[in-house]
Amino acid sequence: MARKVGAGSEKSQAAGCTRVVVGSFVLIIVLAVLVPLYFWLTTGPPSSGGPCSIDLSVPIEGSPLPNGSIVDRGDVYPSGFFFTVNRTTRGCLCALQPCIRKCCAADEYIVSAINKTSHCAVNSGSSPFDNFSIPVYDSDQKVVQVKKNHFRILYGDVCTYGKFVLTSDDKSYLMSDGNILLESNLMDASQYCMESINGDEIQIFVCFPPGEDAQTKAAFTAYPIGMILSFPFLLGTFVVYAVIPDLHGTLHGKSLMSHVSSLLTAYISLSVVQLGRDAINSFWCVALSFVIQFSFLATFFWLNVMCFDIWWVFSGLRPLRGSVKEREHKKFILYSLYAWGCPLVIFVITLVIELVPSIPKSFIKPQFGVDKCWFKTSEALVLYFYLPIGVLVLLNIAMFVTTAFRLRMHTRDTKVLQTSESRRNDEAERQRFNLYLKLFIVMGINWVMELVSFVVGGPKSIWFVTDLGNTLQGLLIFLIFVCKRRILRLLNQKLCPRWELVAPTASSRSKVSPSRTSSSSLSKTVSSNPDGLSLKPIARAASEESDSNN
Repeated sequence: MARKVGAGSEKSQAAGCTRVVVGSFVLIIVLAVLVPLYFWLTTGPPSSGGPCSIDLSVPIEGSPLPNGSIVDRGDVYPSGFFFTVNRTTRGCLCALQPCIRKCCAADEYIVSAINKTSHCAVNSGSSPFDNFSIPVYDSDQKVVQVKKNHFRILYGDVCTYGKFVLTSDDKSYLMSDGNILLESNLMDASQYCMESINGDEIQIFVCFPPGEDAQTKAAFTAYPIGMILSFPFLLGTFVVYAVIPDLHGTLHGKSLMSHVSSLLTAYISLSVVQLGRDAINSFWCVALSFVIQFSFLATFFWLNVMCFDIWWVFSGLRPLRGSVKEREHKKFILYSLYAWGCPLVIFVITLVIELVPSIPKSFIKPQFGVDKCWFKTSEALVLYFYLPIGVLVLLNIAMFVTTAFRLRMHTRDTKVLQTSESRRNDEAERQRFNLYLKLFIVMGINWVMELVSFVVGGPKSIWFVTDLGNTLQGLLIFLIFVCKRRILRLLNQKLCPRWELVAPTASSRSKVSPSRTSSSSLSKTVSSNPDGLSLKPIARAASEESDSNN
């Protein structure tokens, strides 16, 4: 009776675990399908979104010519240099010629008096813009002579959050391309404007950056705290696997340590950026941005390695030649070349495009440190960060789904033919599969939601919970890979061998003193069925690949 109850409970637990696994896969797959679909449905062609900022464009009239261009007041806007918004066609004037912005209308200037608010008023006399006298500099910050009509002028104040005037103490330069160089920051005509005050010489006004709302301030406080809380758990996971030979001596342990170390590096760098913010100089801002990109990519590539490794075990592919130790050594070298090499390639490409001046402007540049210690544009963020992560997540989903089906078929087909040793091997591989699955669910769902929040946008409060959960992955990894009786018992034996702080499991007790009856019954089974140990290729591969994990 007790056996029947135990078997029933095991079946119910297995069924419950299967439902959780299937439900998690379905959720991830649905999100993986819906996110690109939403992006495709909500992202129109360039004519609706605009190939340039609306603040760097002007309203134009006219219909497209046969070659696709529009001519307006003598300016020719080729195809791709104009777009439609709110039923108005706008042309990217600043893409055709360097632009500067005038704060007021063409016939106005700023009137400012003591104890009165500054405002634009009609200028009855000549405008200082008629005789433009501000010095213009080239990329080497040397004064250059430009023609009178070198700049096109945009009109109107675009400083939503206010502006301040630059003084002689501010080291600012008007560049020949229309940008203002202030210290190390380049600002285009959507971030500044020029105007004469009370008819005097022209002054440069710089827009204040957008103010932070309460949600943004709360996020910049909560996220670093969450990552800091993850530090000791990630470090603890790494140390536990480092001090126990039975753990770091296996391919699984080495891969997990590499994954944890890269994630810890990413969290430390990101916490410094978010806590330091304005206190970080431009050099460290750019350097930390590269470290964050590389370490997060390495984290996902090592997760992909672990998913691939468990997929290989149950794929039926021929294992590498040599002993178990030699095979694991070869595989770890190959995995390291892949998991460290691919992020390094992406890192080098990003570094070259970012720092080499001869790279054409048509290339999507990361522009680290321009607005923040991260990518400036969403296009660069997608190309150099989200795209590799999205591909890896989809590959992991495919490998877990196929492995789950193969594992189920393998268990059903070899249940009768298996020996006790092969059953232990398969059980070890199932446990490893479940561990990797939990790890993938922890990272996969959180990062799928990260991609969803990036595409959908909306109030920050909607994504606060998932983003905060993303920062607590260190705690979850510790619970999955360390808070297990077997691991804790190994740690107990390593640190305090005289004290048994963790009781052994029933399975470990049975391994220590196997019954005589089971040995005799096993010999009878083998003698009565000599072919019983001739498993199918998939079972044999699983057994061979799992020798070192027990």
